[in-house]
Amino acid sequence: MEKMWLKCLAIALVLPLLTGCSTMFGRQHDEQEVFFDSNVSGVEVNCSGRRTKTPGAMPLKQSTDHSCVAEREGYERKVFKIPSGLSWSGFAHSTALNTASTGWWTMGIGTGIGWLVDIASGSMKNIKKDSFFLEMTPVQKEARSEKASG
Repeated sequence: MEKMWLKCLAIALVLPLLTGCSTMFGRQHDEQEVFFDSNVSGVEVNCSGRRTKTPGAMPLKQSTDHSCVAEREGYERKVFKIPSGLSWSGFAHSTALNTASTGWWTMGIGTGIGWLVDIASGSMKNIKKDSFFLEMTPVQKEARSEKASG
C-alpha cells in the first residue's frame, strides 16, 4: 500500500514537468507570416516549397531556417536564406508555461528542464526578419545576344 502511494506521488510530481513546456503545446510548428516585395513586380519567390509572387506573403515555420529562390524572366536568379533564431518571445513563452506547470516549488529545476527541451525542439525560435525587399538585377544584354547566337 505504501509503495502505491509513493508511485502516485512520483507521477503527480513528474507529470507537470512533461506537460508544461512549449514543445508539448506544439509552438515549434507555429508559422510566421513573411512579406516579400521587389523593385520589379511579379517576382516568384520559393521558400522551403512554398511560393508567392511579389508583392506577397507566405507563412513559414518559425523554428527552422529557410532556403529561398527569387526568379523572374529577364532577371538574375537570387538565392538567399531566412534564418530562425532564439527569440525573447519564445523564451518568455517557454518560461511562463514551464513555471506555471512546475511552480517555483522545484526551485527552478522544472523550468530549466523545460528550457532545455524547448531549445532542442525549436520552440524558442522565431524568424528574425519578417519582411524582405528583393533587388532584382536585369540579365545583361551581352549575355542574351551570346545565347541567341550560340
